[in-house]
Amino acid sequence: MKNFFYETGHGAGADHFSVEHGRDFSFPFHLHRGFEIIYVLDGELDVIIEDETHTVRKNEMIMICPHGVHGLRTSEHSRHVLCIFSPELIGGVADALIRTPPYPPVVRDVSGIYRTMLEDAREDDPVCRIKGLLYYVCDPFLRQASAERPKISGDSELLHNVLTYIEDNYAGECTLEKLSENLNYSYSYLSRIFSENVGISFSCYVAQLRISKACSLLQSGEAGVMETSFRCGFPSVRSFNRNFVRYTGKTPTQYKKGSSDRK
Repeated sequence: MKNFFYETGHGAGADHFSVEHGRDFSFPFHLHRGFEIIYVLDGELDVIIEDETHTVRKNEMIMICPHGVHGLRTSEHSRHVLCIFSPELIGGVADALIRTPPYPPVVRDVSGIYRTMLEDAREDDPVCRIKGLLYYVCDPFLRQASAERPKISGDSELLHNVLTYIEDNYAGECTLEKLSENLNYSYSYLSRIFSENVGISFSCYVAQLRISKACSLLQSGEAGVMETSFRCGFPSVRSFNRNFVRYTGKTPTQYKKGSSDRK
């Protein structure tokens, strides 16, 4: 496998939104579940996605879709603002971008309003303001959607397929045994590859994803606790409650009430 690592924190939660400002920045190959948008404020930044290098210059921005192996490199000088957010924050737009990723992933002719919005974004902004920002910023990337997914290198294709399988099957019987049959790899090999590159076990990752999806449903008010538990793949409400408290520190009912109070 290519030398990269999985960032479990970025985009794991249903309401994850982070903004970072950097200068002369370089970062090794990695991947995460969240979308990533980088706006270059000055200089130029090389963003390597899989095996393709994209040079992003002043007043240009780039999007990396979930589970895309990527690295950042500055040769001389760069200054940027970087935003990572969970797919749930942009609803159905996320599905559209994942199915037909923007290609090229760089938006060259960027209006100054995007720079202002991203520079002014704050992680503690109200959720409605964050969602409005993200929908607006994602629009030019949607207009560059490509029916042809860029080729994934052999180094990361297996892990990409595993993570995609989980996203597609988390609501049902999503087990390593089923995955092994689906991808025609041995159980022990997949288990080792997953834990070595993601840093947690397959079952733990599936549970975290299910809780993330559950948080999104509870936050939106779209479903009650019982319906949410079954829609997110939990065999019982008891199992759902136990896992929810484990990963969030709150019961589903407490979380749902807290989300309602914040609106």
